[in-house]
Amino acid sequence: MPRLLEFSGHHPFLIAAAVLIILLFLADESLRRLRKYREVAPAQGVLLINKGAAVVDIRTPKEYSEGHVIGARNIPAADLAARISELDKHRGQPVLVYCDSGNSSQKAASTLAKHGFESVHSLKGGIRSWRNEQFPVERG
Repeated sequence: MPRLLEFSGHHPFLIAAAVLIILLFLADESLRRLRKYREVAPAQGVLLINKGAAVVDIRTPKEYSEGHVIGARNIPAADLAARISELDKHRGQPVLVYCDSGNSSQKAASTLAKHGFESVHSLKGGIRSWRNEQFPVERG
């Protein structure tokens, strides 16, 4: 213990950086637990779909037509708040939301959770990770 105190006395910036990293990690974990939606990997997304989850693609119609998860409904992110009533029948079941890379879908998932959807999931990595796992997509 005396050597730790001696080390911290000689390297205050290193100790401060280590404490900061630990605090940031704890804050990130706390925020992750407070979210009302979950991020899921593509394999978990397949399990949700197999259990009857509604799938929402929030990319543009052009991106959607170039390839999307089979059975996904296209509601662009910019229109989601205005068109949320289209998803009302899915309020009691899981909803899987995805975008291109997984960033925009987190905001959309949060929006759905705020509107009373009980089981909202964001596809981690978006359609890119879905394709990387070689899961099927349909065009048109």
